[in-house]
Amino acid sequence: MKEIKDFKEKVKIEYPTIWRYKVIGEDAKKTREAITNVAKGLTCTISFSKISNKGKYQSFNADIFVHSEEERERLFKELKEHKDVKMVL
Repeated sequence: MKEIKDFKEKVKIEYPTIWRYKVIGEDAKKTREAITNVAKGLTCTISFSKISNKGKYQSFNADIFVHSEEERERLFKELKEHKDVKMVL
């Protein structure tokens, strides 16, 4: 029987790295602009991911080159708090 890993253990991420954020918004243009503004000065690739069943929400993959855990967490927080972003995963 395989042993289950302890989920309380923090995953080790080596920096710098490209981190993918899934960013969801109602207006595709404004959502893309929000990502661009938050990632200003960093290498960032934005690609369309999906549209909701009723077409109200669009999601994008934002692959951003981050240099540290602090930077990765700051970007997540700024995206999450942006007025044109509904959700960040």
